[in-house]
Amino acid sequence: MAAGAADPFSLVAPAMSPGSEPEFQIAVVALNLPLRKTFDYLVPAKLRGRVPVGARVRVPFGNRKSVEGYCVELKEESSVPDSKLKPLRQCLDREPLLTAKMMKLARWMAGYYHCSWGEALHATLPAAVRGRRKRRKLQFACLEMEPEEAETLAEEIFDRSPAQARILRALVTAGGQAPLVEILRSTSTSRSSSNSLQRKGHLRLEEREVEREDPLSEVRAEPQEPFPLTAEQQNAYRIITERLERGHFDVVLLHGITSSGKTEVYLHCIADVVRAGKQAIVLVPEISLTPQTVRHFSSRFRRLAVLHSRLTEAERRDQWQAIRRGEADVVIGARSAIFAPVPSLGLLVIDEEHENSFKQDSTPRYHARDVGIVRARGDDALVVLGSATPSLESYHNSRIGKYTAVRLTRRIGRHPLPPVEIVDMRRQWAGRSRPRVLSTRLEACMRESLEKGEQVLLFINRRGFSPFVHCTRCGYVLKCERCDITLNYHRRFGVAECHYCAFQMRPPDKCPECAQEGMRFGGTGTERVEKAVGEFFSDYRCLRMDSDTTRARRAHQTRLESFRTGEADILVGTQMVAKGLDFPNVTTVGVVNADVALHLPDFRSRERTFQLLAQVAGRTGRGPAGGRVIVQTFMPDEPSIRAAASHDYEAFAAEELPHRRELRYPPFGRVVRIICRGRDLEVIEKYTGELGAALRRLCREAGAPAQVLGPAPAPVARIRGRHRRHLLLKCHNARCVRELLEEAEPLLKGPSGTKVLVDVDPVSLL
Repeated sequence: MAAGAADPFSLVAPAMSPGSEPEFQIAVVALNLPLRKTFDYLVPAKLRGRVPVGARVRVPFGNRKSVEGYCVELKEESSVPDSKLKPLRQCLDREPLLTAKMMKLARWMAGYYHCSWGEALHATLPAAVRGRRKRRKLQFACLEMEPEEAETLAEEIFDRSPAQARILRALVTAGGQAPLVEILRSTSTSRSSSNSLQRKGHLRLEEREVEREDPLSEVRAEPQEPFPLTAEQQNAYRIITERLERGHFDVVLLHGITSSGKTEVYLHCIADVVRAGKQAIVLVPEISLTPQTVRHFSSRFRRLAVLHSRLTEAERRDQWQAIRRGEADVVIGARSAIFAPVPSLGLLVIDEEHENSFKQDSTPRYHARDVGIVRARGDDALVVLGSATPSLESYHNSRIGKYTAVRLTRRIGRHPLPPVEIVDMRRQWAGRSRPRVLSTRLEACMRESLEKGEQVLLFINRRGFSPFVHCTRCGYVLKCERCDITLNYHRRFGVAECHYCAFQMRPPDKCPECAQEGMRFGGTGTERVEKAVGEFFSDYRCLRMDSDTTRARRAHQTRLESFRTGEADILVGTQMVAKGLDFPNVTTVGVVNADVALHLPDFRSRERTFQLLAQVAGRTGRGPAGGRVIVQTFMPDEPSIRAAASHDYEAFAAEELPHRRELRYPPFGRVVRIICRGRDLEVIEKYTGELGAALRRLCREAGAPAQVLGPAPAPVARIRGRHRRHLLLKCHNARCVRELLEEAEPLLKGPSGTKVLVDVDPVSLL
């Protein structure tokens, strides 16, 4: 095999029907490998006319007999002599899985996010669809004892078999049974550990038929007539429909305060799109929001489909195929639903468009919002970005006229935004040997609401009991053996856990550094808040919602439904309860620690803090009883906290944007993060130093308005035993980014044992 001359960014050939062009004997293949070029393969006589463009194929590559790739073009001749071409081995699809438009979108992703075309194509298809055959059975791990017994056993065997203990605890958290592959992935363990538990009779492994349930069956709502629109909603609907009627690409930023009725505007607009014979895609940032969103939309539209990671493979495949056949008018899903194969996209709605979860954290590191805008441009569709706290990038684009801005400034029912009180925790902690988790003011407000039969929501964006374990004498902090990160103490299981690699250990009784007894548990997580609630409000029911309590299938939906129906009085949760949820009976919201994100070494830390506080404040005051928000902070004069307390987005933007402009951070420039990781620190330091110097030289020679920062150790300098150093490339615009990365391509091949990751438009610098 030899490299062909085909450019991965050349025009994509139209999809061919099997048998329509039997004379094409060269297939241009994009491999799912980090190689930024395509390869020519000879189509054997028996496969000619049976390899459509857009289908998956298997080909030999190098020393490997079989590698999966995608046929992106068919042609009669190659610039490579036939004698050097290797034959294509197999075509995996009778019909193309990818349309010409989707291949073109993937081609853009490859160029913008600096990955191969094959990697981008691979990302557009769900794993369930890429499977070579339908998977009818799945191996489940099931406890052979009661959960209490499993917890006791895990405690007994932890010191000699920590991996087995982690599996037992994960199964307890998941309700006693779960797919084995999910358990092994979440605990960073191997099959040998589960096999050992099986041999000892502690769990059983069994093959189960994959249930092909209707993922909408439990969340469908009764048909409902559209609600009448308020004057502001009517104006927003008019502006959006005017652009829909033009039939041309456009982007509208629907900037509406919490509970202002953005969803109702979406529903009215989507109804128009469906009547016109087109489809709509609705993206939501959290899986926990999907059931609520589906409930709203199913009351208006019967032909719905959902796509998110909590579906089984069989369910995901069925939903994808139904969308492809045109059986769904509306597709609702998380990030990857942006690639849903709707036949005729008319409207793309991205709700909570500011959310970081729309960014993919593996190759290709795409942002669903930006990919969606490019996809809509190719389909002449309309994009509606909705948020109460838009990203500064989207807000700036609306100010300069790139996006159309629409405002919703009043809540439905004319309910006022809740008053926000800031509690200075420095005074609450002064002179106390045992710091308070709940301030006296928050405790009083909670009690008042609960005594009236109302509900309380407490927000803390840290799971576990304590974020760190430390020695008060010498300052030693317990860290992971494999990662440069503090261990988080989980009280339920009595272990300190790494949230990056799942390593666990028992907290020592004595400090490993100075041998002082009495290690302390510092900071506050959801478990500690739950414990404090139990001490102060033992007569009321408390529900905790974080990634530790929602591992079981449909756990998000079950817990939210329990709170919505009043089975619990107090909900303690992380950011999964901070946005998009509607609980009219919640009259007190407490932010336990508003400062968590402010201390992160990231230029977006203040923006994130403002957004989270404003969003969580919006969870109350939605009913006739009104509501209030208590924000606990050690930094009461921080501008982002003050702006959130006054519900003033413009004040926050006016404070933050000048800093971004001065430092040329987004939206006034583009940022690329280059991360280098490997086991040998000296090799990493030497390579990144040379890379930084080479990038600076490249910028000077190209005369590009760009700046290189670093190299420096990443804030989390080691993960899973691999050291991490990073550089930041700050450019004037997207073209500058692309040109510099293409020029720098030879420099980004790290030495043996070194992995180089390129993240364009990063949302986190950790």
